[in-house]
Amino acid sequence: MTGGTEASERPRWWLFAALALLVAGIAAAAAWSLSDRYYQFGWVPAWALPACWTATLVALGFDAAARPAPRRMWVRATLVSVLASATLLLWGTALVVAMFFDDDSEVVAIEVSPDGRFETAMESLGGIDPSCRVMLRERGAILGRQTLVWERFQGPCPARASFVGDDTIGIAETNGQAYETTTFDGDRMRVTRILPTSVHGR
Repeated sequence: MTGGTEASERPRWWLFAALALLVAGIAAAAAWSLSDRYYQFGWVPAWALPACWTATLVALGFDAAARPAPRRMWVRATLVSVLASATLLLWGTALVVAMFFDDDSEVVAIEVSPDGRFETAMESLGGIDPSCRVMLRERGAILGRQTLVWERFQGPCPARASFVGDDTIGIAETNGQAYETTTFDGDRMRVTRILPTSVHGR
């Protein structure tokens, strides 16, 4: 009886760890969902949420093993079952995203605007049919926004992406080719049109 009382009075470190991992998983999911708009979150993988929740289940298991069974055992069992089912579903979703939607991008060139506030990032996209895109990004911001400027599927990256004016970006697909241009609104972080117009229209 004394041993059970002592165990119940100990700090529940495993439970605290489980709660922290649960919150971390939710935060990771939120960051991943915002990664298209805020490029600092681009490093967060799709499997971060199920990984955190798997660790949550492990921590709950250690907490249960370290303490006597509660009177309402069914409540704990129900909560763990729901969390485990959600985690399995999320693992399946994360695998599908990783297989079919993860672009495996790599920045191959960066050009900074004359005022230093923005940059163009040329990203090579891996996969069965390599593609490329150019993103306009904010510089020096805690949560820097980005927006698509140029994109071509199943094709190489352009020869150059440059700032040809205060609010104008020029894309030359080959050396010696004239720039195709688009303007942008730096406050709203939007471009007037996505290039090339032969693919995306005017």
